[in-house]
Amino acid sequence: MVTAIRYHVSVAYCFARLAVQRQLEYPLFLVSWLLMIPLQYLSGVWVLKLMVEQFQPLAGWSFPELSFLYGLGLLSHGLSVIFFIQTWQIDHMVIRGEFDRMLLRPMNVFFQFVVNYVNFIGIIDLIPGFIIFFYGCARVGFDWTFINTLKLALVVIGGMFIRASICTIMGSAAFWTKRSGSLISLTLATMERTTMYPLSVYPRVIQLALTFLLPIGFISFYPATEFIGQDDGFTLPVGLAIWTPVVGIVTFAAAHLIFKYGLKRYESAGS
Repeated sequence: MVTAIRYHVSVAYCFARLAVQRQLEYPLFLVSWLLMIPLQYLSGVWVLKLMVEQFQPLAGWSFPELSFLYGLGLLSHGLSVIFFIQTWQIDHMVIRGEFDRMLLRPMNVFFQFVVNYVNFIGIIDLIPGFIIFFYGCARVGFDWTFINTLKLALVVIGGMFIRASICTIMGSAAFWTKRSGSLISLTLATMERTTMYPLSVYPRVIQLALTFLLPIGFISFYPATEFIGQDDGFTLPVGLAIWTPVVGIVTFAAAHLIFKYGLKRYESAGS
């Protein structure tokens, strides 16, 4: 057991090292992302600030509370961009026959798919997340106790797995249709919009869909309501924040099953 874990960790480390080395071959590309990504998200939160100040709080959420919510969602987004960006590109991998070599190796294909790429440049996506989240923490008076910090870490990691799972499930449609890029674009846009605003601004049917069908609400909304004491009218045992890692594990297991089932329909590119 220990030998198997060490072997899989060494394989993951090797994949990560090669991926980082490839990306560092083009350092100017890193500079362009460093300028573009923070500007994109900071301008988004600035628009949110103007909306709240010019009109009224969104469903009872003030701008500092919205900053906390948005920043929390961006942290899990940043981690998913670093470790799971390949889940956005399953259709390209299918078309190019990139699963051929994974199928030939004596190792679980889903494991190879998950660890085959680490997007070092994705660290830049975390920068606006940290800025907006710590601003929100300071303004809402977030209590940095050991328990809250531990819950926060679990929520961010759980949110990363929920994002990766949803993208894997949607991307796996490519095993049947060859193309899933449009579906992934729609999924990413939906996750960006619905983690930026409180779920309570949407109709009840949308709230239920984003809780039980696509559990995006557990990425940031439900944990944020517990951390800052907002009433969302939805309760679960042991608090809402602790359910994010649970939902993350369940959705990741579901994504694994759907990916494994779809892989049976995979056809080699033949070139």
